[in-house]
Amino acid sequence: MLLKLRSYANLFKIALLGNEKNFTTGSVNRATFLLALPSMLELVMESLFVMVNLLFVSSIGNQAITLAGITNSVILILYSIPTGLSIAATAIISRRIGEKKPEEAGLVAIQVIALTILISGMFSLLIIGFEKPILTIAGANTAMFQAGGSYTTLMFCSLIFMFIRTLMNGIFRGTGNAAMSMRSLTISNLLNVIFCGLFVFGLGAIPALGLTGIGLAALIANVLSVGYQFWYFAFREKRISIGRQQLKLSITIMSKLVTLAFAGIVQYLVPSLSRFLMVVIVARLGESVLAGYIIANRVIMFTVLPAWGIANAAGILTGQNLGAGQPDRAEESVWKAGLFNFLFLGFTGFVVLFFCKLIVGWFTNDAVIAGYSVQYLQFMVIAYFFFGYTMVIAKSLNASGKVNTVTLLYIIMFLIIQLPLAYLLAIVLNWGATGIFVGIAFSEIVLTIGCIFVFKTGKWKLSKL
Repeated sequence: MLLKLRSYANLFKIALLGNEKNFTTGSVNRATFLLALPSMLELVMESLFVMVNLLFVSSIGNQAITLAGITNSVILILYSIPTGLSIAATAIISRRIGEKKPEEAGLVAIQVIALTILISGMFSLLIIGFEKPILTIAGANTAMFQAGGSYTTLMFCSLIFMFIRTLMNGIFRGTGNAAMSMRSLTISNLLNVIFCGLFVFGLGAIPALGLTGIGLAALIANVLSVGYQFWYFAFREKRISIGRQQLKLSITIMSKLVTLAFAGIVQYLVPSLSRFLMVVIVARLGESVLAGYIIANRVIMFTVLPAWGIANAAGILTGQNLGAGQPDRAEESVWKAGLFNFLFLGFTGFVVLFFCKLIVGWFTNDAVIAGYSVQYLQFMVIAYFFFGYTMVIAKSLNASGKVNTVTLLYIIMFLIIQLPLAYLLAIVLNWGATGIFVGIAFSEIVLTIGCIFVFKTGKWKLSKL
């Protein structure tokens, strides 16, 4: 018994330090655990930050909740850019690592960093110039802008650093260094929480800045986190090789990255745009429904985010094992990770079902708003069981290079099924908030069925990168 405990403790240590460098041999369960644990902890930290951030925002008032929710819906749309590049980087780098080609992996990493800095800088300037018209379309009003101060401007100034941080973590995950992704996000979120407490409520000579303080905290935390990532990448990352040859720009690799990233951008943009448009639809039902919807979405994000860690592990194993010429091992990794994710999220869903009233009560004292939040969570518990396989299979298909396939599934689910169905039920048939919640839950189930069907065809095993 003592030997087993020591063995488990050693496994935890290896996972948290990121010492393992080969995931194409040995036990699939062990490889999945070593990659999933730091990824899950990374996203647990992100989940905790989401909840703490919502507590800070909710302490300011209902208008702050709504403005922050609308601003984040816009940011989520723009996040399609680094996410698309991250999908491309992780897929190609993990394939090169599986092929034992660290120099080529390093060359890919440099190209994608250069692209991210250029593109994110352009979009940051663009969105700052048109922030008020964009937010007004999404449902913000003059009173919200007055209550928010400089919050939206500071959040949009943070975009370039958020983009780079996301991209760098995609590079680290592609190399198999999930522990580094965990550390960088943990540093960012801890600093964000500390600065939020300092700037929102004030301390000594530092005035209480309210919602503006939350934006300022995000900017500082992201700048410091990116600085740490660049330091580690330049001096500590040993899984890929960076030399003079890697610092040269490669049009061929950039073209491949852009092609793959474009599909990834569209893939992320589809659900992000859908959520943005859903906010527009929900806003037609009144501020109470919108606030309840936003709070419930934050709760869902908190409870579901850790499961993406398991999905990330499955994606890395898929890419590296395909690179090593072991497609059957890649498939085995996906099914095992999917089952574990199914069980994990099923349990999480039951917890949310039994404690949703208590959880929602932490964020609002308004009985009407809380009622809408609870109703939405009760509907979404059904979808929790389906999230597990959707996440794992989507990540694995992306890692294999089948980004277009996942994108098509997302277009069908979000734009053809979810939005029209929610609008039909909520607005046309006058179901109100119930129509929104039914439409979202049903479309998530359809997406899971589509992902499983595509994966079982096995065509992803033949994809070349």
